[in-house]
Amino acid sequence: MDQMAEVAQAIHARFQALPGSDQISTAFALVGLQRWLARRHLNFVLEVGGGIGCASEMLRQWAEHRPCLVVTVENDAWCLDQWRQNVRSSLEVQLAVTPPPWVWDFVVLDGPQVPPGLWERGLAPRAVVFVEGGRRDQRREVREALEQADRGACEASWRPPNRSKGFSVILADPRWSERLWFAAVRLREWGRDLPARWRGRPIGKKACGSG
Repeated sequence: MDQMAEVAQAIHARFQALPGSDQISTAFALVGLQRWLARRHLNFVLEVGGGIGCASEMLRQWAEHRPCLVVTVENDAWCLDQWRQNVRSSLEVQLAVTPPPWVWDFVVLDGPQVPPGLWERGLAPRAVVFVEGGRRDQRREVREALEQADRGACEASWRPPNRSKGFSVILADPRWSERLWFAAVRLREWGRDLPARWRGRPIGKKACGSG
């Protein structure tokens, strides 16, 4: 197990034992999030839907020694209280009910609390939108907003070996090499889903053992 996977497993195990853990990010998604954060030089990261703080804690640990500011948006009173208990106070990670009107290099989408105009005006050039779980309608909104702004977008999804809940990534202003890479990922994941589909097994969020 590499270091990223160890960090993800430790964070997931800690939050899995807390109230509200049925909605936390999977360890697979946390590893994927770390890998995507490492791909870019980032200044401003927005997390939409902090929940009880599982992904926020991973973001906090990642940002601790980097010149990057993370803002987590959450508007549910119970989740806000749990988040404050579960995520150590940090200058690098700020909690807000609505985010400042900045332009974001990276957005973690794990909730419905999307501020107006985020996709149209709030994404920096070549921004990354990391989507935990399915969120098909929200993913479509991101793609359509980018395409209407003549920016373009490409998307691919990754799932763990048991084909349970994974994550998706949408790239704004993608290069052709990235479009080809994402097309290859989509083809690979489709092929990996086939055995489960043939056996009538559920895929994604409905699959057993998705936590």
